[in-house]
Amino acid sequence: MTDELRSAGGEHSTTDSEQEEPPLLTKEEAIAEVKKWFERYKIDPNQIFARAGDQIVRYGDLIPHLEQETGEGRVLLRAISRGRVIRKQRGFPGAMGGDQK
Repeated sequence: MTDELRSAGGEHSTTDSEQEEPPLLTKEEAIAEVKKWFERYKIDPNQIFARAGDQIVRYGDLIPHLEQETGEGRVLLRAISRGRVIRKQRGFPGAMGGDQK
């Protein structure tokens, strides 16, 4: 089964699974976003950001992962990019990367 559907007029339409991913931020933009989290929310670098099985990623590990473009860094870059789009769509402050409070 394909994700592509034909409409009655013979035109192609796509399902939700084919919708484009949000544009990725640059590595520098993502690092700036993480730094903003540290400043705005006074996050302890030793605080756990994510845990999957035996693997633990702490907030203090985020910038090095982004800088070194590790697998975790690439996943983080996608998540930060998607989060920014969602905040913009929902009208949350700071969604455009500004420092609104």
